[in-house]
Amino acid sequence: MKIIFNIFILTFISVFISACSTKSLTIKSLHPSKIEKEKIYTVKVDRFYRDDVNQTISLENAIANKVIDHRNVFLLKNNDFGTDAVVTGDVLNSSVRYNTYYRSEVDYSRCRYYRYDDRNRSRHCMEYVIRQIPCENREYNVTTNINIIKPITNEVIFSKTYDKSSYDNVCFDRPYPFYRTTTDIFRINSQIAEQISQDIVDDMSPHYVYYNINIIEELDDNNKIYTKEHIKRFEKAVDLLVNKYLDLAKIEFESLDKELASQSFEITYNLALIYEASNQLEIANQLYSKAKTLTLDIKYLDLINYGINRTSVNLEEKIKAKSQLP
Repeated sequence: MKIIFNIFILTFISVFISACSTKSLTIKSLHPSKIEKEKIYTVKVDRFYRDDVNQTISLENAIANKVIDHRNVFLLKNNDFGTDAVVTGDVLNSSVRYNTYYRSEVDYSRCRYYRYDDRNRSRHCMEYVIRQIPCENREYNVTTNINIIKPITNEVIFSKTYDKSSYDNVCFDRPYPFYRTTTDIFRINSQIAEQISQDIVDDMSPHYVYYNINIIEELDDNNKIYTKEHIKRFEKAVDLLVNKYLDLAKIEFESLDKELASQSFEITYNLALIYEASNQLEIANQLYSKAKTLTLDIKYLDLINYGINRTSVNLEEKIKAKSQLP
């Protein structure tokens, strides 16, 4: 419960801080399966009930192709013998909902009335026909329930209902009746089912969570320890970081850090971010903690505290996830 609360807080802070920044770095962190007490490697998928969207096949494909650190997480089996888990399911809903409306459009090929010029023997259209074009908003929806069962005890170790929708807008060249194809419904809802399969596999296996983390973009001009040369080199290092040249950015920030006797919280923070992006969470956490001691600016303290809490939580999650891998 503590970790769930912490992740909620991290997500809230992330959204808040992202609204105030223009430059960020995307990092990923390994998180454990939702089935914390079980180590699952061999898996069988039973045919889903009411499966008209290939949910069973897409889930089998997702399970068979789940890879972490260049290694397959699962071995897909076709029988219960020696199987760690059996996945059963039911496609509760596969549907599309239509909302019809009309869009007005000027038809320049049709004129309602003309003005005639007798002198020049010509006519000019004064008002064109307004055409009402029928359109539809379409909401495609798939709802799937799964149970993951431990075959030896027949115990349900995980259960969840997944609900996803996709939206489309279509306009027609002719009024009703117009043609709707069941092929489109099957195609789009099958794509939604594939997305649900990815969510199911993420829940039942270790998986990566992605964060967009703010970069500190500039040095404080009012801090007299910084020269114009320091500011210029810092901006260059930030550009390298934004463009994901992590090794080059690290060299530049470390050089500046050494020259400034490790007294710049901006440099220390960005170095912490580089270590976090390189999955060295312990070092990153130490650097975020150090950056916190170098500033009293509330805006930056929020950013730094987010880094401290995030790396602490993600380190715990990484350890759990690693223990679940085969």
